[in-house]
Amino acid sequence: MIDINKLDSAKAWIEKLANGINPLNDELVKDEDLINNVRISRCLFYVSELLSEIKLQSSVEKRGRKAFFLSAKDAVNIPIMAPNGIANFVRLVNGYISADMKPLSTAQVIKWLRNEGLLQEVTKEDGHKTNLPTENGYKLGITTEVQRNLEGLEFQKVVYSADAQRFMLNNIELIAAL
Repeated sequence: MIDINKLDSAKAWIEKLANGINPLNDELVKDEDLINNVRISRCLFYVSELLSEIKLQSSVEKRGRKAFFLSAKDAVNIPIMAPNGIANFVRLVNGYISADMKPLSTAQVIKWLRNEGLLQEVTKEDGHKTNLPTENGYKLGITTEVQRNLEGLEFQKVVYSADAQRFMLNNIELIAAL
């Protein structure tokens, strides 16, 4: 995958060099400097144009990805690991789609679970928002576990049972439509 920020940075440096500017300090280079040779300058402008084309092509490819699709046959073959967090579940599902397809996102799944009344957004004491299972979510197998972060602070992690994950897989087309 192309890092657009690095590409933009490289293009900016090459354009400065092509215009006789030192990209490290933005000062003009001396006339007798090798970089001011007309053939080298033209070559750098050409490379700059190529980088622009690569950026455009990369953006078109991203927009041109096929929509997410997972057949019922493929969904049945996905091994369920329980309990599992939503990010791991989505990563697992995305491992079963083709590379030219737009991947499923955790945001799509969470939004669908909220729409189905299985998760609810709540505001914690510290003012941050989180998603927790509703009563129907608990019945389906969406629960929470207390875990510790790297700083040793406790937090509630939402985890999904095998039944809850199978339910999401059975409704994957509806989830992907969001």
